[in-house]
Amino acid sequence: KVDDDGIGTAAAFFVAMVHCPCPRRRNVRRSSGDSASLVQSISQTVTSTIVDGLVHTASHWRVILLGQGVALVLAVAGAANEILSMECTVSAPSTYNFFTYSIIAIFGAFALKREEKLSKADEINIEEQERFQSIGPSGQGDGDVEDDEITIDSEPRQTRLSIRRSQRDMATIRSGNNSTGSKDKRRTYPFLCGLFTIHAKWYYYAFVALVESQAYYLIFVAFRYTSFTFVYVSDALAIPSAMIFTKLIMKRGYLWMHLIGGAICVAGIVMNTAGDMTLQDGLEHAASFEHIRGDLYAVLGAVLLGLDDVLSEILVTNFGGVREMLFMKGLFGALISILQICFFEIDNVRDLFGSNYGAPCDMSRRMVLFFTHIAFRALDVWGEMQFLLVSEAALLNLMLLTSDLYAALFDVIRVRLHLTG
Repeated sequence: KVDDDGIGTAAAFFVAMVHCPCPRRRNVRRSSGDSASLVQSISQTVTSTIVDGLVHTASHWRVILLGQGVALVLAVAGAANEILSMECTVSAPSTYNFFTYSIIAIFGAFALKREEKLSKADEINIEEQERFQSIGPSGQGDGDVEDDEITIDSEPRQTRLSIRRSQRDMATIRSGNNSTGSKDKRRTYPFLCGLFTIHAKWYYYAFVALVESQAYYLIFVAFRYTSFTFVYVSDALAIPSAMIFTKLIMKRGYLWMHLIGGAICVAGIVMNTAGDMTLQDGLEHAASFEHIRGDLYAVLGAVLLGLDDVLSEILVTNFGGVREMLFMKGLFGALISILQICFFEIDNVRDLFGSNYGAPCDMSRRMVLFFTHIAFRALDVWGEMQFLLVSEAALLNLMLLTSDLYAALFDVIRVRLHLTG
């Protein structure tokens, strides 16, 4: 019987420990051995996971290098826009978009026409090869094809400018078993009175161009009110935005680790916005309310960028490819920008291209910054389309996070702003 003060229990426990048999001691050693093996197993699993991740990353070094190059180009374009806005007091986002999209449209038009010519040449070669295989070298029909050294399984000539098609289309092209199975089955649409042939309806491209042009318009306007660093940190919100739109539109699934990463991005944006409400970052011309206004513009622009990347990925990978996307997005983007210039930016265009005496920046410096911005913007759009051709929208936005580092370095070195904690 156990006493109320617990002495009986303590005594019983002491007796049991003194007179415990040897097998119990072996169980203790076995338990410690099991713990050691469990720790070793966990360490091996973690090490193996890290090594596999590094090997997988190294095997895709070209994709990673492309993403980092796009991030650097984007940061340079943003830096030129920041100087124009802060030091030259010039902000004409629709004008920037118009010239950028015009360059993209011209480049895409020439590349698309050349690709169409090469595709027609490939189709002629395929038809001639199929005709030769069906007739045979001696004109005796299909019976002599087996003795010919030119095999049926030979693939059509792949040109340097040919685009990556979907697996269904590539399998159809490689089959080459009949005259209809070897041709590209994608539906085509005439555009501009038959001058171009596109593989998606024109208003799909118009909608994507509208989304992207408005996203960059909001981001450029945000430079007037908030810091360069905040705009680029806010771009991290494009990651959960791309994940959400990918899930809704493309029905692509994500693991819980991906969801945690997206939640961290959102939490970082909320904390950064709250910091901008109370902390000064060196922008003396902007009041606290204008800071918040610029923050909201930057956040909304980042959300639209995530949507734009998802829609661009669908059109690039499943429809027309990079060159068709560049041409159509550039064309409609330029038209949309022209309308915005006529309604909102006539005075800004005069400030940008006019000879304003007493302006903070002279004409030559404004032009250097302006052409630097549009050149790197056009290169950025081209690089993003190339990245979406081989990867996905969420990974693209992850790669673009490196531009935050370049933006912070620019703030410290060039603009001499003190980064807030």
